[in-house]
Amino acid sequence: MKISTRLILHLTVVVSAVLIAASLLLLKQRERSLRTAAEGEVRAHAVTLQIALEENYAANHVLDAQRLINRLRENAGIYSVLLFNLSGSVELASHPDIPEEIRYLKEARQVIATGKEVEIKRRIGSEDVFSIIMPLKVNAQPVGALEIAQSISFVQTEIARMRGEIVLIALLLCATIFLVVSVVTNYSLTRPIQGLLGGAAAMGRGELSHRVAVPRGGGELALLASNFNRMADSLAKQRREAEREAEERLALERKLRHSERLAAVGHLAAGVAHEIGAPLQVIDGRAKQLINHAETPAEPHQRNLTIIRNQSERIAKIVRNLLNLSRTYDLRRRPVNLPKLLNETIELIQPNADRDGIKVEKQYNGLRQINADTSLLQQVFLNIFTNAIQAMPQGGLIRVEGSETRRDEHAFATIRIADTGVGIPPEHLPNIFDPFFTTKEVGHGTGLGLAVSTRIVEEHGGWIEAGNNDNGGATFTVFLPIPDSEKNEVK
Repeated sequence: MKISTRLILHLTVVVSAVLIAASLLLLKQRERSLRTAAEGEVRAHAVTLQIALEENYAANHVLDAQRLINRLRENAGIYSVLLFNLSGSVELASHPDIPEEIRYLKEARQVIATGKEVEIKRRIGSEDVFSIIMPLKVNAQPVGALEIAQSISFVQTEIARMRGEIVLIALLLCATIFLVVSVVTNYSLTRPIQGLLGGAAAMGRGELSHRVAVPRGGGELALLASNFNRMADSLAKQRREAEREAEERLALERKLRHSERLAAVGHLAAGVAHEIGAPLQVIDGRAKQLINHAETPAEPHQRNLTIIRNQSERIAKIVRNLLNLSRTYDLRRRPVNLPKLLNETIELIQPNADRDGIKVEKQYNGLRQINADTSLLQQVFLNIFTNAIQAMPQGGLIRVEGSETRRDEHAFATIRIADTGVGIPPEHLPNIFDPFFTTKEVGHGTGLGLAVSTRIVEEHGGWIEAGNNDNGGATFTVFLPIPDSEKNEVK
């Protein structure tokens, strides 16, 4: 239910309740006033008749009593008049068909005996009748009593008429209040609130140019509308500033990316030049020797050709690695038993490890089967094992651990390969996966192995993390996703 509707209903109900209460109070007061007036009129007639009759009795004009009673009967408001003798019997009556219910003989004798008037209220048929009995005395001696009865039903009739008028006035007043309050609330409350609601909805849709009308005449709603418009102005200004800052940030990012691309291209070009330049120099030198010493014996001649061929193969290998780094891999996925694949890879590097006095330990804690390209994945592990062996020329330990890790509610096979070599300098950690970045001596590495490896793992949906051990050496951790449907563990 709308606020305006609730307000109208509450106000109408409250006003109606107050009006009804006031009307009931007014009716009660009016009823008491009318009853008091009617009883006062009866009492006035009774006192007047009492005085007249006592004078007649004193002058011994008893016959004039009937004339007085008859004259009083002509008053339409008088219901009946009775005259009691000293014994309490009815001596005269205004008319013979007075009901027995109002012939108060007992009360009349009491009045004659005590000299005190008595008032009696009684309903006869459909009428309320008020009676007053007063004593008659001559020279302080009782001579009888008189009774005057008057209908006061007109009081209820008047009250019923007033009640009808009050009900009609109350209905008209409630209808007027309802209409007036409806118009006022619609103009002063409903429209401003609807405007504010529309403004809030427009703000929610992002229409920051929307403004609400400020009600005339001031007040809280006008202040609220003004504050709303000021808030919209502030939000619009902030949006413009945010858009400008976003455009500036985007332009800066474009420049930064362009600079990064240029730097990457420069770094790549420098790496390529460095890696290819050395074998080219060797090839050039050996070729010059062959040209300048054509009569050289066969053995040195053959050795120079062999060196040229080896350096050519080195250049070809660098070019292949570059192609592997840039091309999109056509993964040939199939179920892979990771412990078996790791064991096969360890067998490949075992002769080199034995030669350098390196021991290999392995521990697989329930690795699950994954879907991967076996040959590419073996290339990743082979690169990491080779780097570990080259980092321990004086011997050491390679520890291979396999387990399962959950990241963002997904399961990953985790292969951790740690060595006890010299480790990775902290300043080099952010760059070890960059192409042509290497800490090895010239001729011992191209700096493409880890770059190619991380690219292969990313193609499988995983990643590689690198770091140093607390007790020395480096650790490479490979994360590979486990299919949700795969539940079997591989021992």
